[in-house]
Amino acid sequence: MRIQQLENKLVLKEKQIKEMDVIFNSVTDGLYITDGEGITLKTNSAFEQITGIKSTDIIGKNVRRLVETGVFNKSVSILVLESNKTASLIESLPNGKKALLTGTPVYDESGNIFRIVTTLRDMADLNMLESKLALTEKKSEQYRMEILNLRLQQLDMEDTIVHSQIMRDVMRLAFRLGKVDSTVLITGESGVGKEIVTRVIHKAGEDENRPLITAVCSSIPENLLESELFGYEKGSFTGADRSGKPGLFEIAEGGTLFLDEIGDISLNIQVKLLRAIQEKEITRVGGRKPVKVNVRIITATNKDLRVLIKQGAFRQDLYYRLNVVPIIVPPLRERREDILPLINYFLGIFNRKFDRDTRFTSEALVQFEKYDWPGNVRELENTIERMVVLSTGTLIRKQDISEHIREEISILPGMALNRIPSLNEAIQKLEKQIILRAWKKFRSTRKMAQALEISQSTVVRKMNQYDIGNINIDA
Repeated sequence: MRIQQLENKLVLKEKQIKEMDVIFNSVTDGLYITDGEGITLKTNSAFEQITGIKSTDIIGKNVRRLVETGVFNKSVSILVLESNKTASLIESLPNGKKALLTGTPVYDESGNIFRIVTTLRDMADLNMLESKLALTEKKSEQYRMEILNLRLQQLDMEDTIVHSQIMRDVMRLAFRLGKVDSTVLITGESGVGKEIVTRVIHKAGEDENRPLITAVCSSIPENLLESELFGYEKGSFTGADRSGKPGLFEIAEGGTLFLDEIGDISLNIQVKLLRAIQEKEITRVGGRKPVKVNVRIITATNKDLRVLIKQGAFRQDLYYRLNVVPIIVPPLRERREDILPLINYFLGIFNRKFDRDTRFTSEALVQFEKYDWPGNVRELENTIERMVVLSTGTLIRKQDISEHIREEISILPGMALNRIPSLNEAIQKLEKQIILRAWKKFRSTRKMAQALEISQSTVVRKMNQYDIGNINIDA
């Protein structure tokens, strides 16, 4: 009876071993196992396919001996034994292939290595996977861009030109904010399109028919801004409407109130605006009864409110109320991919408006791409309109571009001097241009150092600093 039980156990063990061998050999990565001394114990069929080395030639042999005799060029198992931790390396195999090897130690109860499991992956397969992944990511980004443009069209936002990655991110955030009522502070230079971002936020909401009321704070005299925002009661001041007048907060009820150039309002108005946001109620000029308001607030400025706070010109508590969700709209010089699509868009508008068929030469378009556009999209739009109106033919050439644009491009590529950059910024941009030009010409850090009359180590450091080229230090 006992013999029968032992035979049954033996049969079961043999079955389990066969199953493990099937599983072991079904793994597509190569597997190579040694003991704690580096003696080869087992390999799978994928190992033989990748390396071209038969298991019968290496089983029972020490990895150090296999390296010495040239069977292996390098051994990750030796690295694991020496470092007592997982290690990886890329090995050139005798059959001409390259493989990525990763060795993982297995410890016994005393903490000693008693097995090393090494996986091998053919680098050709990895490169193919990387290429497929890159292609998939590219297609995914194209699909995301198409979806974004479709959503903009659905919102009737055909004037919103989005091409650069940085502006796609801005618009995606704007779409998300359309579904909530958080207060938003939009910052960016003059002319970047802060009001367009506001419209996207508003139209992406649940009910696009809600009112969107805009007030450009800097264009309203301070003595009138309070009554414009909060309204006034009858007879509250000379010249006031006899029946009184609701302010923009009341007119925007249930919708969005966009306060542009918020950094220009006085401290007195700031106090009342803070109360309106906190308490969700306003009091008309000359009135005593507070009026409840349900308004989403979006503000924008081209000023640094934190600097104004330090100067005592802006309330810190109001800043925190306004800056619940910040959106930074980048200047056009930081999203040059948008320049040509914007030119095509504005060119189409003004050709239709003035019944023209004007086009730009490729040389002219290159100039536009190089220019920094300190006035951003607004300056670009005005420039295109002016050139369409003043053009005497259908083709606008490089020499037809405004002289100040050509001069600033020639002074320092990529930096318009009427923006008055810091001296350090100007020096760094010019230095990068020189290093890049030298790299394109010589493709040798040694020759670059000779031409620039600096040390080779300085060349390498500068290339690293400006992320230029694939650096290979040559003798």
